[in-house]
Amino acid sequence: MGSEPAPAVYVPSRTGKSLLLHDGYTFYLKNLQAHGRKQWYCSSRDMAGCRADVITAPARSGSGDILFLVRGRHIHGPPSYYFTPDGKYVRRKDAYHRYR
Repeated sequence: MGSEPAPAVYVPSRTGKSLLLHDGYTFYLKNLQAHGRKQWYCSSRDMAGCRADVITAPARSGSGDILFLVRGRHIHGPPSYYFTPDGKYVRRKDAYHRYR
């Protein structure tokens, strides 16, 4: 018997968009693909050149998405995040630069 695919977990970013959260790393939506699949890039792709990405797909039963494919290795440690009082997920560095 195969294991159940992991459910996709989403958190709201400071701009209000959804981020995919997986193993302590966040990913932003890059491409919509066929059959409801979505490609997500590591949030550190532009700054650090990290090439890790994830493909999500609609769950076959129930609602929500599953992790369909996780590719690449991160070239950095997971960033430090916290939830703001209004429920947004903010990277500590962003909060420092934005609110100092």
